[in-house]
Amino acid sequence: MIAPVQLDETYFVAPQISVADLSELKAQGFRLIINNRPDGEAEDQPSAQILKEAAEAMGFEYAWNPIELPKLAQSHVDLQVDTLSASKKTLAFCRTGTRSSVLWVLLENGKGREYADLVTEVSAKGFDLSRCAPSMAPLVKG
Repeated sequence: MIAPVQLDETYFVAPQISVADLSELKAQGFRLIINNRPDGEAEDQPSAQILKEAAEAMGFEYAWNPIELPKLAQSHVDLQVDTLSASKKTLAFCRTGTRSSVLWVLLENGKGREYADLVTEVSAKGFDLSRCAPSMAPLVKG
């Protein structure tokens, strides 16, 4: 059973999903899935293409924005923002949900919210962003 963690009104994060999870996500009302995990991180990981085809066949919108923390760039944040331009119930996932949380913190910070407050908020929901801080630092606004 998928138990997405809600970060704001429409943005939820989760660990790796599978094709078998899509029916449950549909029943939970998700309309957009953002895959923030690069292909090939684990042998049992479904490819982005397999997930895309299955998700789109079920009527989801699907985006792939793979993140490797050492290579995190503003273009990743911008793509996440652009993908979220319409308010749809969104599930962003990666291996654990942490990278998808990192992107949320950076995109909310880009809207003017205080970085430290966002990190505290996400940490309270079970995501330790301390190991991500060096990759995030160059992208923090204000």
